[in-house]
Amino acid sequence: MPERSIGRWTTLLATPLLAAALATAVGACNGPGATQAWTGPGWYLEKSYIIVGGGPKVFGGPYTYEKCEEERIKMGPITSPEMLCVNHPGRPKQYGGY
Repeated sequence: MPERSIGRWTTLLATPLLAAALATAVGACNGPGATQAWTGPGWYLEKSYIIVGGGPKVFGGPYTYEKCEEERIKMGPITSPEMLCVNHPGRPKQYGGY
């Protein structure tokens, strides 16, 4: 078999394995989204992700706005700017891949 042929087969076999590994990694990063974590109206502490398929990860709630801000600040100076207090007065709708 020529070298080109072997390279092509390696690529064809590696692509599905790489896709499966990537899907597992993305799935492992997802925590409960707003739809799954919603237990009642209030403010929820969330971390948004740039990749829409990942969706936001909820770290706590429901809180009052003041309590949510306190919890956000407790995360520390590096993490707290990445966190958001989001008001969910009703059960959030599921949009996109999350």
